[in-house]
Amino acid sequence: MTGVHAAMQAWLERTVPDDSDPEATLAYRWFGHVRAVLEAESDYLVLMRIETEPAQRAQGEASAVLAWLTDCCDRHGVTLLGQANADDGSGLSQQALMAWYARHGFQVDDTHQGQPLVWYPHRPVS
Repeated sequence: MTGVHAAMQAWLERTVPDDSDPEATLAYRWFGHVRAVLEAESDYLVLMRIETEPAQRAQGEASAVLAWLTDCCDRHGVTLLGQANADDGSGLSQQALMAWYARHGFQVDDTHQGQPLVWYPHRPVS
């Protein structure tokens, strides 16, 4: 099993599916009060979304999930790519979201058109 597959398996074992919206196009999973979408690419994992239930925000739960993910990636030698896009006004602003990822050791890459990317621990060599 590759590092990417082992890390993804650990994620699946630690989380539960969010079945609240059968029409959803993203495969959200719950980790406590945080729901997130994590996908496996050939060389890294992609954290597409991470959201905390509104009543539970500002208590560090999303930070704890992100710490678990980065520890998991470290254990399995995997790079984690985050799509750092603030979709609406209900959560962090774009600037605050980028700062949040940076505080957690992510390399911020805002050179792309569209949504910025963040890499942990670093962007893989192409």
